[in-house]
Amino acid sequence: MVFSSLEFLFRYLPFFLLVFFLVPNRFKPFALFSFSVVLYALGDPKYVLLLLGMALVNYLFGRGVSGGSGKWLAAAVSCNAGLLAYFKLSNAFDASFLLPVGISFYTFKSISYLVDVYRKRIPEERSFLRLATYLCMFPQIVSGPIMRYEDAWKGLTCDTYRLTRVEDGLKRVVAGLAAKVLIADRLGILWNDVQTVGFESISTPLAWLGMAAYSLQLYFDFAGYSLIAVGIGQMIGFPVIENFHYPYASRSVSEFYRRWHMTLGSWFKDYVYIPLGGSRKGMKRTVANLLLVWALTGFWHGNGVHFLLWGLLLGALVVVEKLWLGRFLAEHRILSHLYVLLVIPLTWIVFAVDSLPQIGIYFARLFPFFGVGEAVNPADFAKEFSIFAPTLAAAVLFSIPAAGIWCEKHRRNTAVVLALAVLFWMAVYRIANAANNPFLYANF
Repeated sequence: MVFSSLEFLFRYLPFFLLVFFLVPNRFKPFALFSFSVVLYALGDPKYVLLLLGMALVNYLFGRGVSGGSGKWLAAAVSCNAGLLAYFKLSNAFDASFLLPVGISFYTFKSISYLVDVYRKRIPEERSFLRLATYLCMFPQIVSGPIMRYEDAWKGLTCDTYRLTRVEDGLKRVVAGLAAKVLIADRLGILWNDVQTVGFESISTPLAWLGMAAYSLQLYFDFAGYSLIAVGIGQMIGFPVIENFHYPYASRSVSEFYRRWHMTLGSWFKDYVYIPLGGSRKGMKRTVANLLLVWALTGFWHGNGVHFLLWGLLLGALVVVEKLWLGRFLAEHRILSHLYVLLVIPLTWIVFAVDSLPQIGIYFARLFPFFGVGEAVNPADFAKEFSIFAPTLAAAVLFSIPAAGIWCEKHRRNTAVVLALAVLFWMAVYRIANAANNPFLYANF
């Protein structure tokens, strides 16, 4: 069930909230669990038993690793990682093979719970219902954020629900919906136009415009989903988990990925990078650890060669910054911002285009030093820019920290509330009159 669908917004979500707030506190986890399973079954009935079965398996593994057994932990992590690898690789050999919805996020939440129990950071969860609710909860299962169990426990045991939290959560939901429907989906049309014309036929200006459009589309699509997921969680008592913090205001690739999909970055840091030795065992080991983590990050996103290439490219950039470029970027504020605004969109092309030859053609269009033929319509840039300029301007504006900080500071202002109401109904109108576009990260 897509968050940005009329059925979810006007039927399932209101019904869930009504039931959730009417039932006694001791039944709220059951209400959330039941609704999550039903919603998952409606969207992906083929794998609902797998979802429940893995919840039971991880519950039993949790009992085993709580005693400090390394063998239990190795078996638990291998089981979860093996399941994820199986589905990812099966899809690689058979394109018609569909991944279970949210398998990447579900698996990482399971591993983080088991490792944290083993490390004694949290006690084992004796209630199967609470653990299963954490793993299956519908706001997060499709595209995160990857909430740690210690944070989820606060929501699962919450017994006080304040109207202000419901209000703030609802505002996050509306802001996320507007980001997805009014900005991301609109920019997605521009990117689709570029793909439809064909990379061989677009002009160089349109290639740059298309790259900018995809970069902003991906940001507002995923950040929009995260806002909706966090907002729903906030309404029902879960803590606010920040997943994006104005990444395009960064001054290095390293900083960008500390601000982008923050829960995934912290997961790899805590459960892969640091256990491998982090930066404590010399520079060669540090470089190897960074490249491995980024290669795994690429594989987590998908099994295509372009995802692996994207991950290794980012790993190489992070290494270069760590060894040589970091000081220069720190000392040159404007140049460092321009560096990020150039390099990050270039890497998104590798991420977005699943054919290595097509990636090469796109880069040849971006940098036409050797010539790749004439554009079919040299005026294509002017046409597309005239159509999408307002959306691009809005995307740039809301990528700037000052705009978000102002909105947060004045979130209870009547004018801001009215603006959110207008944005909500604009989004509803757009949904009702356009094809349904699933969130991009739902594919991972």
